[in-house]
Amino acid sequence: MSTCHVCEIPPAPIIGCETHTTTGLLPGDPTTVVAGLIWAGCVMPSDEADLDDSLSYARPTTALWMNEELIALNNTDIREAWYAGHLRSQATTTALQTDWGISTTPWYATNSRESVRKGIYILGEQYGAMSQGAGVKTNAGGARWIMRRSFAELFDPSLRGPELTAAISAWTDTAMDPVQRLRAFVARERRTTSESISVDLPGGDTRQLSPGDSSLILKGVIEIWAIQRLHAPAILTISEPGDKKAFVDERRLAAANISINVSDLLPDALIVDMAANPPEFWIVEAVATGGPVDERRRENFRQWAITQRIKPDQLRFLNAFLSRNDPAAKKHLMDLAVGTYACYLDEPDRELAWDTIKSVVPNNVVTLKRPQQDPLQQQ
Repeated sequence: MSTCHVCEIPPAPIIGCETHTTTGLLPGDPTTVVAGLIWAGCVMPSDEADLDDSLSYARPTTALWMNEELIALNNTDIREAWYAGHLRSQATTTALQTDWGISTTPWYATNSRESVRKGIYILGEQYGAMSQGAGVKTNAGGARWIMRRSFAELFDPSLRGPELTAAISAWTDTAMDPVQRLRAFVARERRTTSESISVDLPGGDTRQLSPGDSSLILKGVIEIWAIQRLHAPAILTISEPGDKKAFVDERRLAAANISINVSDLLPDALIVDMAANPPEFWIVEAVATGGPVDERRRENFRQWAITQRIKPDQLRFLNAFLSRNDPAAKKHLMDLAVGTYACYLDEPDRELAWDTIKSVVPNNVVTLKRPQQDPLQQQ
């Protein structure tokens, strides 16, 4: 594999979690760590290789103590000497770099190691990018982490443009489950300027939505949340700011005797669970900036449902946000109407429910005041 230079590494995060940009590391992504591990040889010979003592394992500080001058040295002896030295101490690596006439200023401070361990190594293992050696010491600072070959190959400088995009897609399809693939897609999509966002509907059809966070949220709801949450989901409508009828299933609407008027109040998506008895109609609002289902909007949707011959007790409400830390979620979570649900794009296999507590105290229980004793009897 070609030497992986920082300037040639594709935009992070490939493994699809935006928390990589908030680990406290500068310049804010894991690409320097990836480059450092590749330079040090902390890569499996193949994804199926035995994780034995013959391999070079990384510590959380492995890449922290490097810098761009160091990994520009494409010399096997130097790379092996530095790797062996860094297992002893940082002072050893500093002495080696001084002898080689290169800068000894590390990329990051040693106290950033927990950010690497938790934000890149542990998370990378969850996403199929990293592995741990079998039988090696499991202390937090030990050398026990190694990059999977298939992931490291994504950083080959010869991969660019469409070839890189295809390689990333192929890797995510193989290494990740549907939820992880969605996270990877969202992370890449939010860093690019695509002309449209492709959404796979439950029936197998595909629709193109305009780019933006609202469309990304709807993609997560339709492709992941609806499949996991509902028994037989069917997408009736999808509405966008520039296209109130971005998608309408005329056949199912006609069968349900529902008419859509673009001048009326419309949800961002209307999904029906045909397996429920009676069918449940989910009003979905993609809250990228504003517009959650608050008490007023819930009542407006209930009135809208009546005009569409949908019984209000068949309605369900879902507020979908980008993430817990997204400003829209922090701002509008307090506005959610009673009897509504919420989910997050980066956690599409979970949801929140906001409802009134059903008291265990019967309504007919009366609390009687204790009669006051006669003051004369107290004497």
